[in-house]
Amino acid sequence: MTVRGQKTREHLLDTAERLFGERGVAGVSLREIRIAAGARNTAAVQFHFGNREGLYAALTKRHMPGIAALQEEFYDDMVQRGLEADPRALVEVLVRPAADYLTRGPSERAWVKIMADLAQAPSLRLKLMVVVAPPAAQKVGAVLYEQLTREIPAELARERVVAMAQIAVHMCADRARLEDEPDNSRRHVTGAVFVENLVDMVTGALLAPRRPSS
Repeated sequence: MTVRGQKTREHLLDTAERLFGERGVAGVSLREIRIAAGARNTAAVQFHFGNREGLYAALTKRHMPGIAALQEEFYDDMVQRGLEADPRALVEVLVRPAADYLTRGPSERAWVKIMADLAQAPSLRLKLMVVVAPPAAQKVGAVLYEQLTREIPAELARERVVAMAQIAVHMCADRARLEDEPDNSRRHVTGAVFVENLVDMVTGALLAPRRPSS
C-alpha cells in the first residue's frame, strides 16, 4: 500500500472510531464514515476494510495490543505477589485493563464504548471474545471458572464468567461516556475509586451464593 493509501486508511479508521464512539456501531453507516472522512471514492471503506466486520477487526487490531499489554502487566504483578488463587486479584486482572485504558484519551475511550457495543451483538459476541481475549485473560478466566465449579454447576460457572466480563466492559463504557460529556454536571468518583469499586462489585457478583434448590 502506498503512503497516501495508508494515510487514507488510517483517516477512515479514525473517523469510524470517533463516530462509533459517539453514536454506537449500529447508528453509523459506512457511507456516513466515508463522507465524514472526506473520501471521494464511494467504495473507499470497502476497498480498505471489505465490510463492517473488517472495520471492526481493524479497530480491534489497533486497540487490543494496548489492553493486552496492561493485562499481562497486571497478571505478572499478581503472580509476583503470590495471589494466583485469590478471586479478587484474578478479577482485577480481567477488569482493570479496560478501566485503565479509557483514561488514556478520546481514542481509547471510543474503543471501550465500541467494545461494549460489539459485545451486545449476538452475531459478533463469540467471535469478538475469541479474538480479543489475550493470553492472560484466558488463563485467569480458566482459573476463575475452575474455582466456581467447586461450588456451582459448570454451566452456571460459565454463565457467571461471561456475565462478569460483559458487566465490566459495559460499566467501563458508561464511565467513558461520562468522561466525554462536554458539560458534565453529574458527580462521580475518581478514576482510582471507580476501578476499585468495579473490581469489588464484579467479584461480589461472581462469588454470590447460589440459592438452594427447593
